[in-house]
Amino acid sequence: MKNKKLLAILLLSMSFCFMSGVGYGEIKYEGIYMVIRLLEARVDYIMHNPNSFLEVRFYNDRDGAFTNSFPKGVDTKGKVYVWVTDNRDQFSYKSEIALLDTFKRSLEVIYSFISLLVTNMNTDVVAKLESKERIPLAYFYQGEYHLWEE
Repeated sequence: MKNKKLLAILLLSMSFCFMSGVGYGEIKYEGIYMVIRLLEARVDYIMHNPNSFLEVRFYNDRDGAFTNSFPKGVDTKGKVYVWVTDNRDQFSYKSEIALLDTFKRSLEVIYSFISLLVTNMNTDVVAKLESKERIPLAYFYQGEYHLWEE
């Protein structure tokens, strides 16, 4: 009888360990495998959008190295950083609302190529949009799109 109770406690505690991160989002891979998968996602995005792709780079920011390149209050630690550059002038001469709407549509397409690597776009992804001249235009953080403010 003691063995059955011990087994039940052990199985129950193990199930809590596996379920503790449910709903909070997480990056599914680490290390060199993640780097390779992000590079594959970049190539796949370009190959599937040969006439309209934006310059995109993906980084697994495990230690928050890119936090300082965002406005105050944005934390990139433990997230996938998506750096988007407007190499096709899609965002030039747009009003603020149109710029954010175009950024949202572009980021949703880009996210579809990394969706297997992260569990939730709102919690696992931080994105930055820059002009061709590398001037920050907008960013995505915690499910919201923001214009860049200095």
